[in-house]
This record gives sequence, C-alpha cells and structure tokens, in this order.
Amino acid sequence: MSEKIEWCIAQLKDDYKWWLEKVGGDININVNADETGIIDPHQFEHIIELASSLIEYGLRNEIIENAFLKFRILSELPNNQVKLELTTTKIFPAEEPLFLLPNIVADNEGPYAEFIDHIVRMRVKLLNDLLDFKVPMNTEELEESIYEKYHEKYIEGSNIHVFDEIADILEYIPAGYDINKKGEFDEETEPNEEPYNAEEEAFEADKIEWDDEELQKLEIVDR
Repeated sequence: MSEKIEWCIAQLKDDYKWWLEKVGGDININVNADETGIIDPHQFEHIIELASSLIEYGLRNEIIENAFLKFRILSELPNNQVKLELTTTKIFPAEEPLFLLPNIVADNEGPYAEFIDHIVRMRVKLLNDLLDFKVPMNTEELEESIYEKYHEKYIEGSNIHVFDEIADILEYIPAGYDINKKGEFDEETEPNEEPYNAEEEAFEADKIEWDDEELQKLEIVDR
C-alpha cells in the first residue's frame, strides 16, 4: 500500500461527477490527474444495486474489493473540491462513505481490468438466460457495442468516467430487445425505466447521509 497513491484531491465538475485534480504519494499505478474519474459513495451504491442481478452468475466480493483503491474524506476544500486519503477500510461492509479509484497497474491492466472482464462475462451470461437470441451472445459483442458508443467522445478528446463505464456494462441490453420479456420488441417503444440521473444523485461532501444498515442490505454475498 505504501507504493500507491497516499492522497488525492478530487473536484465535482459540471457533469456532476468527481474527477482527480491532484495525486500524491509513491505512485506506481496508472493515474493521470484531470483525466481520471473517481466513484463517489452514491454512485457506488447505484453500482451495487445494478450488480446484484449478477450474484447468481458468479459475481464475487473479492473481485470488487481488489478493483479499487479506497479513499475517505480528509477535508473539504473550496471550489467543490475534497482532499481524500487512502484507507484500508473494506468496501463490504462500508464503515464510512468511500470514494473509489480504479486500481490500474499499467497498460490498462491490473485488478480493475479483471473486474471489468468479470462483469462483462457475468452480464453476457445473464442476457443469454433472459433473452431469446437466435445465436448466443458473446463478450466481444457487448464490448464492441460499449466502445462504439464511446468512439465519438474519444475522437473529441473527452474522457469516459469510470462510473459510466461500469454502469453501461451492468445496464447493457442489445438494441431491439427487452430484458423484461423474451424476444425482440419494437425499437420505437419507450422503455419504462428512467435512466440514472447523475445530477439528482450527485454526492456533496458536506451533506453526508449514510446508513450502514441500508448499504449492508445491498451487500453482495459470495456464492
């Protein structure tokens, strides 16, 4: 742990997401300040809700624990910034609100990359069970669809926030299908489920309302 980030400063930007502004410590992981998003407690709670459907397909606690470096709030700063310090606190169960930074060692490898591969496989298993594909879906199809969605942003030089990357995988449904009923549906039909609104759920450091019992209800149990 001593050879990783010891502290960081994050800022809440206009997109209602937190991005790194500065990092400090003996850094041996792949982090570029101003280009790296960090997950706030509300976003992680939403991720856990989405991920709960993958429990029966083999989602494991340790994959999630290892995928992120955990930070707690050290102090609040001006301009919607907070200073965070590395903590050994476990995600399950969370003892305090945590900010989570992807643990990427080098060349987009490491525990976070393993986590992404894991949830992609689990999501594909779930979709193959719930949807009546003529040919079973594979992981390459999901990955290509997700990254095709980001292609224009990459060209424009925009960065993809880690929360969006994870949520897009956990919510992925192929075009022309409805996960609530087998088979295809009319693509012009409006889905009933409202998309996640980051503006409504934006985490504010000075308004922490955290209920450990509620979070523990969402805890993913090893199978």
